[in-house]
Amino acid sequence: MRGRFFFVIEQTLGHVAHTRNLERALGATDWIEGEIVRLSYEPAGLGRLPGLRNWSLRASLMARAALKRRLGEGPLDAAFIHTQVASLLSVGVMRSVPTVVSLDATPVNFDDVGDAYGHRRGRSIAEAAKASVNRRPFMASAALVTWSSLAADSLVGDYGVPASRVHVIPPGVDLALFRPPEGAGHPDGPVRVLFVGGDFARKGGPDMLAALQGVPGVELDVVTGSEVGQVPPGVRCHVHRGLRPSDPALLELYRRADLFALPTRGDCLPQVLAEAAASGLPLVATDVGAIPEVVRHGDNGFLVPVGSPADLRLALHRLVENAELRRAMGQASLDLARREHDALANNRRIFELMGEVASDARVRLLASHRR
Repeated sequence: MRGRFFFVIEQTLGHVAHTRNLERALGATDWIEGEIVRLSYEPAGLGRLPGLRNWSLRASLMARAALKRRLGEGPLDAAFIHTQVASLLSVGVMRSVPTVVSLDATPVNFDDVGDAYGHRRGRSIAEAAKASVNRRPFMASAALVTWSSLAADSLVGDYGVPASRVHVIPPGVDLALFRPPEGAGHPDGPVRVLFVGGDFARKGGPDMLAALQGVPGVELDVVTGSEVGQVPPGVRCHVHRGLRPSDPALLELYRRADLFALPTRGDCLPQVLAEAAASGLPLVATDVGAIPEVVRHGDNGFLVPVGSPADLRLALHRLVENAELRRAMGQASLDLARREHDALANNRRIFELMGEVASDARVRLLASHRR
């Protein structure tokens, strides 16, 4: 029997690429009748009203409306909501349709790195209320998918979700797009360092520029949507703008690079690290959020403290000066990506999980009828 699955996914930041990869996996799966609804971040219609500009409220209202519209067309076997922000007002629907709620990070995870975003925790009573609001869909869901063990641990430790209901499934990347260059690579010329971050300052771009002042023989490619500012003397830097996820020009930059660096000042799990790993690059990043789950210090790259150009310089210098170390760490990155960050394989795991919760719901329904 074909599974009737419904997917509601918010379209902010890296979630757009996640949606495309999930859609690709659906197209390669013959046992699912699936529909995807994209929740646009850009307000339209009533969403422009002052009271509806809050993303949590807008996303939750759109998700609930989409689910109710679909249920009006016929029964569903399972639903999938990404992220938990969009699930806040759908607890009633979850009681009738087994629902998998997916998230990249919990609110507590975000609070832990919030300073870099200009985010501050509220008063204790407000934080308690926020935790209660988020706990409702966590508890009502049939299962939860997290992008990292960090988020999974937070669900269990901070929100009281049973560990048996939490599944760590990274979103992954399209390994057919993000891959190492064919042949022997590019041994001649300067070592090319790639930095990809929409918010140049928050992603540690200034620290990168400062660090490279002490590393000769390097060319830096910066992909960003914000201002870079003054490039220090002696740093060879090329700024690339307007490149969207999976843009051919962006893919080419990954393939031309010798190493990838993201000294971010605040992040939970930047998808660009998985993209760089799949491209066979050694990684240098800061030890924040769930980054150590992708950058394994001493194995496929180096972790450095936040806001320390000196430590960043040392890590970059080690890789710039040692081609064999770059090769070994790049291979370790590629192995990790193929093992843990294959989007097609990981999305199929999500489909299997949805099939399991749908089957469990049918068993419970039959048991209740027999009683």
